[in-house]
Amino acid sequence: MRLTGIALIILSFSLHAISAVSSSPDSLKTCRKAFLFKTDDYAVANAIDICRNAAQVPVGYETALNMAVCDDKLCANVVLKVCWDLAGNYVRFDTIAGKPLTKFDHKRFSDADYKKLDQILKDRNSMLRVLEKSDLVDKSIKLKATTVDAVSGATPATIKNAVVEGAVYSSHTLWHLVNGQIKDSIRAFTLRNYSEQIALQMLGSDNFETQLFALKQIPQEQYESRFESLFQVIRKSSPLIRAYIINRAPLPFRDQEKNRKLALQFPDLDGYSKSIFMNRILNDSEILNVFAPLMLNVLNILSAEQAKTIKEAIRK
Repeated sequence: MRLTGIALIILSFSLHAISAVSSSPDSLKTCRKAFLFKTDDYAVANAIDICRNAAQVPVGYETALNMAVCDDKLCANVVLKVCWDLAGNYVRFDTIAGKPLTKFDHKRFSDADYKKLDQILKDRNSMLRVLEKSDLVDKSIKLKATTVDAVSGATPATIKNAVVEGAVYSSHTLWHLVNGQIKDSIRAFTLRNYSEQIALQMLGSDNFETQLFALKQIPQEQYESRFESLFQVIRKSSPLIRAYIINRAPLPFRDQEKNRKLALQFPDLDGYSKSIFMNRILNDSEILNVFAPLMLNVLNILSAEQAKTIKEAIRK
């Protein structure tokens, strides 16, 4: 049977849609209740779900919110889904179909408002952490709503960059929810269900705080047996994480090939990690004896004093 041009277009579109759904990470994700969490701003305990990928490896947590953020008629309930990673660090929020976020006077969020809210929630050092709700409006300046019979104070100029203007209560309540005690509850649940799969998932995170949380769960004596996964972290992570691993690694490793591989990585390290690495080598004769010959290929990028010390160790 021949297909007409329109039929071919419809078939192509349908196959593309099926492919997009089947390849979407979220379409393969399954979530189930992990624990209940209650806050002062939420009247009932909220279910926090743990989510797994297609291989049934835990990848993070999420919850569906429907919460009031202020006591007057100017604030609609916040209805959205919030996601955290396995270490309790905020990842993102998703709106619910037909339930857009709104600002003062029930004006809908713009795309810029959604983007700013996401940035606010990701800022762990936001000034919102020390502000009370009473600090969020300047009651000496009155704003009259047009859609409801109510009046509200204006946003103080000192906090405008820390909130979505017109949605100060939503910004404040959500920031404290996603960055508050929920983080400790998520971490506790993760540790109660800890596994090698969870450890690897966190070590591969783009968030250095999540990587650091996973690294702190690894006993120092296991650093050599886990070298391959840790070496990948050293290659790709931030200076803080690289230095942490180098500082805790039980050098020299018993396996000489692992020592050689670590030495060859030296030229690609950042300045801080190089400094930590050299301090370990130069301040321990056992480590120096093993690594001095391995550092011959990188003498040209060492400081004069470092190169001199390495050369003297090689001569000895």
